[in-house]
Amino acid sequence: MKLESKVGAFFIGSIVILGALILRTEKLELFGRSDERTFRTEFAQVAGLNVQGHIRIAGVKVGTVKEIGIEKGRAVVTFSVEKKFALTKGATASLSSIGILGEKYIELDPGQPTQETLPAGSAIPSKTGVSLDNLMETLGAIGTDVKGITYALNQSIGGENGRQKIDEIVDNIRQLTGEFRAMAQENHAAINNTMANVESITGELKDRLPKIAKQFEDLGKGLNEMVDQSKPEMKGLLTDVRKLAQGFQSTSENIRSITDKLNKGEGTIGKLLTDESTIQKVNAAVDNVNEMLGGLKNMDLRLDLNAASWTSRSDSMIGLGIEFAPRKDYWYSLAVNSSPDGKVSDSTRTVTRIDPITGLPTNTIEKVRTINAEQVMTLSAEFMKRIGDYFVVHAGIIDGKGGAGAEVRFLDDRLRFGGLAYDFGKRDDKPNPRYRLTSSYQFWKGLYIKAGMQDLANKEFRSFYVGGGIRWKDDDLKKLVGLASAGK
Repeated sequence: MKLESKVGAFFIGSIVILGALILRTEKLELFGRSDERTFRTEFAQVAGLNVQGHIRIAGVKVGTVKEIGIEKGRAVVTFSVEKKFALTKGATASLSSIGILGEKYIELDPGQPTQETLPAGSAIPSKTGVSLDNLMETLGAIGTDVKGITYALNQSIGGENGRQKIDEIVDNIRQLTGEFRAMAQENHAAINNTMANVESITGELKDRLPKIAKQFEDLGKGLNEMVDQSKPEMKGLLTDVRKLAQGFQSTSENIRSITDKLNKGEGTIGKLLTDESTIQKVNAAVDNVNEMLGGLKNMDLRLDLNAASWTSRSDSMIGLGIEFAPRKDYWYSLAVNSSPDGKVSDSTRTVTRIDPITGLPTNTIEKVRTINAEQVMTLSAEFMKRIGDYFVVHAGIIDGKGGAGAEVRFLDDRLRFGGLAYDFGKRDDKPNPRYRLTSSYQFWKGLYIKAGMQDLANKEFRSFYVGGGIRWKDDDLKKLVGLASAGK
């Protein structure tokens, strides 16, 4: 079978397997379902909620998210609910998650069964859930403080100067302990005498403590008699305290009068606090600060850890990538890969053969070509741009060489097919650029499988590869590590 036929058969088989996995894991219906009704609701934000997300009533899945859009600055979610679960007037929807760090879903309150049933396509009012922004901000501030402390420690004791300081401290402690040891040896007799004196004093206290207790008892009786004799003076003191309390009451009434005037806008400070234009300026300033912080909050961060194996030779690769997404339609990608980069080397050898005619030995020089796989660390840095809903193009540095590529993505970017080309410089061992065909499918949460073909234009290195990996989105990173990153 020709190589082209093998490649075609491989990709047809991959597409059939991926299609079967999609139909099995996603439970897709080719012609829709007639036992569902569609509704819609609005939220201020739906960060973490994805298409195909769950719709639950009392924690039980009753439907799925069909579409997420934006209308007048608010997120509009269209979802379906099985017909056997009726929604009535008074039903509400709220954005929730499974635990604090679980996936996002929509929780429905179906309303009272005695109310009128809502028709399909109705708008369900939404309720605002609890936000973790304040917690993230506090944890971010703590992380900044810890970073400052570690930086200060590094500046103080890091490097050669820090090592010298620590050596000096250790030497000083060693010298101090030696001096204490010598002092203890020189004053051994004095210490023994001191301990004997302490024993003598404790013995005397044992005899005198009952007498001292008797004296305290007599002193208490005398104090009681003194209090009885001073009762008139105590009454006068209480009268003075009462007058002082009345003075405090008068002062509090004056303060209340002042606050009433401020509330009514009387006086300079009152006008400043109640003037509408001043309040509007303050609100505008707060909105500007919130808008600035919102830009940082909306930046997505994604990680990708993956591995693959080459089928034509016993090689493998491991990669770690990170994506910074200021907006949904473009982002930046950085990746570090440890992969086998094939290398061709030519050599000659002398072979001795027997001439069949003369029967004498003759020497023949033969060329020998060997292919070695060396594990190398490569860096990729690319700019990614989404065009429409399904196409993504990218360009930049790929495995340390300039290149570009394109992908087509389906099912909320979980199913991907693509190709890329890089390393256009001609060399003796690789006369042609390097082309790669890629495909992947994310079948459960962040886990995905991938397959493709490497070095299509270089016959010596052409190979299929299969592998898999895991992708983390911004919310997952905050759960695993991020509690240390600012979720603002």
